[in-house]
Amino acid sequence: MIPTEMTVNMFEVFKSIKAQLDSANIYYDTKAYLDDAFSFLVHMPGQYWEIDVREDGSVDVEVFKSEGMRDDPWAAIEQLVEDHRE
Repeated sequence: MIPTEMTVNMFEVFKSIKAQLDSANIYYDTKAYLDDAFSFLVHMPGQYWEIDVREDGSVDVEVFKSEGMRDDPWAAIEQLVEDHRE
């Protein structure tokens, strides 16, 4: 459960989320790629979650969901590369 104190400790929030993920046997990586946050990177079948715990104790969540299998995987890869070519 997330602490309800007036001042929220970032580490307490992080430990709370970690405990919830662990209790559900959900695999995750932790990263510190933002200046003011620690992140859980969760890979689930067909989904990718970024859970950021910010310095002030707030939490941001982004969920990326698969659109499923492509009919022509090589065309999809070519399109990905073309869209991101500099």
